[in-house]
Amino acid sequence: MAEEFIIAGWMDYGPHRDQVLEHFGVCAAASRDEPGCLDYTVCADPEYPGRVVVFERWIGQDHLVEHFKQPHIAAFREAIQPYPRSGRSMHRYFVSRGEEFQSSSVASG
Repeated sequence: MAEEFIIAGWMDYGPHRDQVLEHFGVCAAASRDEPGCLDYTVCADPEYPGRVVVFERWIGQDHLVEHFKQPHIAAFREAIQPYPRSGRSMHRYFVSRGEEFQSSSVASG
């Protein structure tokens, strides 16, 4: 049985963030069409100039392995090669349980 997981974090590209985001947008769109990809979102962090926020959700490890073999991943890596990354924090979180969430369902105090 596959174990669902989330990959989330950030990468800093300094003044090249917007160029990287353009390429990341193409990569994310192609990745969302891959088998096993449940979510793939990248965006600019409004608090930290230069930072790209990444959120991915996958059905299992085998799908992620195949993801990294895709032509759009090679094209993305080649396209952003001129833009140095100055920082990175990415983690994988394994999903043991999920449920629909409504902020109104959280009891206060």
